Amino acid sequence: MNAAATAAHPPPIDTARTRALLRKSNALSAAFLRRRGAVLGLSLISLVAIAIADLSTGYELALSLLYIGPVVASTWAFGLRAGVAVSLLATAAWIATDALAEHHYSLPVYRYWEGFIRLATFLLFAGIVDRLKEALARSDDRMIKVLEGLDAAVCVIDPAAGSILYRNRPFDVAFPGEMRGEAAQRFLEAGVGAGSAEQGEELSFAERWFLVRARWLNWIDERPVLLLSATDVTARREAEALNREQEARLQATARLVAVGEIASSIAHELNQPLAAIASYVLGCLRRLRAGAADPRALAGALEQAGEQAERAGQIIRRVRDFVRARQPALAALDLNSVVERAAAALAHDGERAETRVTLHLAPDLPQAQADALMLEQVILNLARNAIDAMHGAGGSGTKVDIVTACAGPDTLQVTVADRGPGIAEEMQGRLFEPFCSTKPEGMGLGLNICRSIVEFHGGHLWNSQREGGGAEFHFTLRIAEPDR
Repeated sequence: MNAAATAAHPPPIDTARTRALLRKSNALSAAFLRRRGAVLGLSLISLVAIAIADLSTGYELALSLLYIGPVVASTWAFGLRAGVAVSLLATAAWIATDALAEHHYSLPVYRYWEGFIRLATFLLFAGIVDRLKEALARSDDRMIKVLEGLDAAVCVIDPAAGSILYRNRPFDVAFPGEMRGEAAQRFLEAGVGAGSAEQGEELSFAERWFLVRARWLNWIDERPVLLLSATDVTARREAEALNREQEARLQATARLVAVGEIASSIAHELNQPLAAIASYVLGCLRRLRAGAADPRALAGALEQAGEQAERAGQIIRRVRDFVRARQPALAALDLNSVVERAAAALAHDGERAETRVTLHLAPDLPQAQADALMLEQVILNLARNAIDAMHGAGGSGTKVDIVTACAGPDTLQVTVADRGPGIAEEMQGRLFEPFCSTKPEGMGLGLNICRSIVEFHGGHLWNSQREGGGAEFHFTLRIAEPDR
């Protein structure tokens, strides 16, 4: 039978084996079950000894109450029937010793009446012990059902011997055959070092992942053992991996959306160097055709054309780096320089919306620990949102302020502020959620991506209402550690 069939049709539960094992958790029961013959012999010997002692004392010490001991022992070891039999023997022994001691009653029937009372007492104790034994057995059954009904694989291991003292059915299903010993060894090694039963440790075994928790306890013979539970968390780990992949794809999609939003700005930036290149080249051609070409003048014009071509190449490389997926490169950088580059890229957006970007850069700032391209993306997104907010507010604001400052001994802060309509109250709690946008044509991914980037850098992104109207977005960055 293959593994799939085994999982679909698990083997039947060996309840007899499990029940017998769990019943041993009671030390007294375990002692009696291991010495059934000794208990029977001891009970009979006790009956004879008590009868002789009772007879020798002349019925003055009422030693017949000691018959309760053999009754209880035989009932616990062999059941109610054995308890009834020993009770009858104990009653008969008492009547015989009472008669031999020539104990006198006012009426002869009183001897048998007192014997009946003793028999009833013995039977009462036998019944109580039998009910107690049944209650313990039911408790064992409930424990069995709990352990067998768990989704987690549970086992009890003796660390000294390296043997499995108990295992439930999910353990047998998860680790069939020879895998049980190897799994127990792996989990034993993990359990000894796991420490806290609440936290546990995730282990890979047989192409699956298990969360292993461990707890020390004393077994029936008081030796320390380890109770281990292994929960299959493969599905959760796969879901987390899939979620990470989807988040990466979402960021890539957001970058592509951002590329569409800045397409007009890129076209404007490229138009200037391309027009300059065309002008320099056409001027050189006209001079060559007219036969009035000065080599030094041509060289100067071609150098200018080359510079403009390099400028165009830088613009294209910046867009390519912005779009393609790549690993973040955290490095010490000048925060003010990144803000200035972002402001230069916003020039066309500001002209189109009749809005200017004003920089308030703190001097002598420590270097920030960040990825320059990702940081520029955050500033561009926040500033474009500010421009769009004021452009859509009917021209109530004409300036976006970008402020850099030192916010603490190890923190830098950037603030992007506008004079737009501000953030509506109903949007405050949802502003950074995916696909939540205040723009009719917006996709609602920009702020969510910005927050992810800032948190990746160990910072925090939040917003507030600007005094006098408008909105402010703030984010923090860690200061780069100095080279040692």
